[in-house]
Amino acid sequence: MRHFSAKTGAFGKHQWLKAVDGVDLCLAPGETLGLAGESGCGKSTLARLIMGLIPPSGGEVAFRGRSLAGMCKEERFSFRKDVQMIFQDPFSSLNPRMRVGEIIGEALTIHGLCSGAEKRDRVVELMVRVGLSKEHFYRYPHEFSGGQRQRVGIARALAVSPHLIIADEPVSALDLSIQAQIINLLQDLKREYSLSFLFIAHDLSVVRHMSDRIAIMYLGKIVETGGRDAVFSRFLHPYTEALLSAIPYIDPEKRKQRIILQGDLPSPFSPPTGCPFHTRCPYAERPLCFEVPPPLEEKEANHFASCHFSAKLFR
Repeated sequence: MRHFSAKTGAFGKHQWLKAVDGVDLCLAPGETLGLAGESGCGKSTLARLIMGLIPPSGGEVAFRGRSLAGMCKEERFSFRKDVQMIFQDPFSSLNPRMRVGEIIGEALTIHGLCSGAEKRDRVVELMVRVGLSKEHFYRYPHEFSGGQRQRVGIARALAVSPHLIIADEPVSALDLSIQAQIINLLQDLKREYSLSFLFIAHDLSVVRHMSDRIAIMYLGKIVETGGRDAVFSRFLHPYTEALLSAIPYIDPEKRKQRIILQGDLPSPFSPPTGCPFHTRCPYAERPLCFEVPPPLEEKEANHFASCHFSAKLFR
């Protein structure tokens, strides 16, 4: 979990903001876990926790059975090599004063993997692999389009041969046609390099195309998790149902009636009692949903949800 202390207003008192609250996830080697939810639900904070950029307020983050908090300096340095990140904004995540070849090769220098001509050859190989040209080596980020910049970010993440890549909404700032190219590239790289991915997005259609398992996050908590096909064909939480109804379909026979959630996302400073979704849920019943928090339970084989009425409503 991760809680922040913050003021509400200029003269307000300090309150605790529960950005990530009681999340329990595991990721297997070679697997892609898709993490979906509205903006502000805690997805990016969870990514920073996993990367070790911020410490947890409670619980622990473990990599290959080793807690990040218990790692020595050398182990933490190795962890930085094994876990890389692709950022959401391809414009602000690249140093504008560095040439593209320097940006991609910087991690190779930091970790002492290669230098000189060998380093340049490795960088050129990565650039070509992600769809760039070797002629781009000496160009600056401002000379590239958004899709090309994101390819630079992908090459940078691949440079040190990581085992896990955290992709924090890597296509949300790109045009639809470019999104498809980047997603297909990530899938090819996953197979080629046997990578694990934590793929974060708010668009479930993108998550479905990329992921093996899916976790749905709401107000800092995981409300449903399961295999990709299970979540899409047999959702067990009303929030998942609402997200799925927003996916556009070309075929009119497959279109679903759009579910419009009432109200805004509740403030994480004062989350609702009982089920955190009950203020927007069309199925909520008093007093159960308003007073008793539903635990994240295994409703079906390897399919978990935190809803009191999963069996009744989504049979």
